[in-house]
Amino acid sequence: MARALILSLQPPGGGGVQARRYAKLLPHLPAAGWEFHVVGPDPRLDAITPEPFPGQERFCHYSQRVSRSHRCAIRKNRRRAGNPLHLWFGLRQLIHQRLERLGGHDPQTHALEGLRGTALETAAAIPFDVVAGICPDFRVLEVARDVASQLGKPFIAIYDDPCGHREKGDFHPAHPERQRAVLTAATGAVFASPLTLQRYREQGLLGATPARFLPDCFEVDTFPPPAARRSLPVPGEPTVAAGTPLTLFHPGNLGPWRPIEPLLEAVRRWQREGLGELRILLYGYLYKAATTAIRSDPSLSTSIRVHAAVSNERSHQLAEQADALLVLIGPRHTDNLPSKFFEYLPHATPVLVAGPSGNPLEAILNDLHKGLYCDIESSEAIFEAFVTLQRQAGSYRDHQRHNPDAIDAYAAPRVARSWAAAFDGFLASRPLP
Repeated sequence: MARALILSLQPPGGGGVQARRYAKLLPHLPAAGWEFHVVGPDPRLDAITPEPFPGQERFCHYSQRVSRSHRCAIRKNRRRAGNPLHLWFGLRQLIHQRLERLGGHDPQTHALEGLRGTALETAAAIPFDVVAGICPDFRVLEVARDVASQLGKPFIAIYDDPCGHREKGDFHPAHPERQRAVLTAATGAVFASPLTLQRYREQGLLGATPARFLPDCFEVDTFPPPAARRSLPVPGEPTVAAGTPLTLFHPGNLGPWRPIEPLLEAVRRWQREGLGELRILLYGYLYKAATTAIRSDPSLSTSIRVHAAVSNERSHQLAEQADALLVLIGPRHTDNLPSKFFEYLPHATPVLVAGPSGNPLEAILNDLHKGLYCDIESSEAIFEAFVTLQRQAGSYRDHQRHNPDAIDAYAAPRVARSWAAAFDGFLASRPLP
């Protein structure tokens, strides 16, 4: 059994997209001949909502080096605003921030040094064949490279996100020389988007380092109980009449880098044309300008509801009940493949993706016949997608029932085999000493 030691600031068992991405993979990798052991900050100190998973104690090695200001921020955000404990931990957070600044303490550097120390301690107890780091933060890659060098092991760079500034059609890498140095030292590199991989090649950052695109995945046990599933359409009858209620579910935060003003305008048009009941359920943070616009416009507030984030289990129940899953990609993030798209693939629920032109998810969505892709900056395109979903959503559900193999390519066990094959390939391609 080969073993990889992986450094991450969002380890499995914690909150966040990166934590969830690898929590799905770790239990399935041993069947493919690999164990991935992940080093990261302890979720009890660093995650607002820790999410335990099978194999956590075996595969995760947590650092306790989490700054006091950050610990207080986490404990504050676990309470509702206005709660006495929310106020108490908020006050403590401010006090510790000032003390840390006065003492020259940097919380991020402190966390990175915690990764380094815990990685070396773990490697002293368990033999590893390779060391890897996950970006973001890019500095994790540099720490992982140094740990690999100290242990005399190969190093693999993993880019969940690029390091640099993204615009609609361009990518401007940050610290190009540092990135080039990290990738030159790497035995291999993994990218979470094929477009990011292409951009790194075009920018001359990769050089001769072997690289692979490996997608996110879905866990195989996320199907709801049979009684909870929506009934699938009768074959040959995928179309419904105009006026049928349409419910869209969006899980996850929406910051200003994912502007939804065109979506709001599409909702207004839907209401003006009287096309039936439209419900858009947003679970998670929504940026202030959009929240204000919804509250101040009755045509929006009757259709759009903003709720607090829910557990992963509850989110799957909501996805199963909805008429469509809504995935939004910011106009600048042409290379981004949101994890939520892959997370909910086992559901027959179709997907409406609104994103920039050229995003690789459009081709994946079309290949799977899983839903619709439209321009996130065009209210007309979003409106037309609403209309199509209302009338033809059944055709996507019917396709999923009869074409399961394409969807299953993104199941965690199969994607885990791809990770194992990639790591095997990287090590096999190393020049002989």
